[in-house]
Amino acid sequence: MTSSNTPLTGSPRAEVPARVVRPARATTPTSAPARRPLAVDPEADRVVGLVQRLRAHWTRSGADIATRLRPGVEDAQLDAVERQTGLLIPRAVRAWWRAVDGVDPVRTTFRTSAPTVGPGGWVPLRLEDAVARATGQGPGLAAPPALLPVFARDEELIAVRLGSSRAVVEQLVLADDGESYQHAWRTGFEDLLSTWADSLLAAVIWLPDAHDWVTDPFALQALPHAELLD
Repeated sequence: MTSSNTPLTGSPRAEVPARVVRPARATTPTSAPARRPLAVDPEADRVVGLVQRLRAHWTRSGADIATRLRPGVEDAQLDAVERQTGLLIPRAVRAWWRAVDGVDPVRTTFRTSAPTVGPGGWVPLRLEDAVARATGQGPGLAAPPALLPVFARDEELIAVRLGSSRAVVEQLVLADDGESYQHAWRTGFEDLLSTWADSLLAAVIWLPDAHDWVTDPFALQALPHAELLD
């Protein structure tokens, strides 16, 4: 007889169920969500570059304005002006005021004056003063509707047209009746800054003793858009 402890020949072996091993889940370290890249604004970048060019020329020549520029404003202040006027400020001009918010006055032995950008004697306005002049609450005549002054001299303004993303500025000259402005020239804001920068390099000299600029008329004639330098 066969022992009961001995398996019968040909008897099937009991199968052990296979053990399933699941792969471990990859764990990622918890971290802050990736920041969105800042929106690219080539127009604003070009204006910032032009402001840097102007600063370099002012510094090189020793002009008062190099040390009298006021820090730029915040976007919230520009947004508030847009809400007040109900119109958009073009991006290029927003970039200007974010970089430069007007100038501090210069006090000399004989007088107090506002530093100017160079040819023509244009003074950069503070955003607050620009709004005041646009609404008739500042000195002089109020700017025509939808125009916000950026630069001023005597009874003249260079103002940007609001309501468009494209920055177009025009010169406003007080009319003979003293109650309105006449339009002289109109150009792109970048063209104006570029023309000023070119003229400071080639045709305009700073006189420290007089706190004033002097121009070379022959060199001015060779510059593009020389009419913007009058």
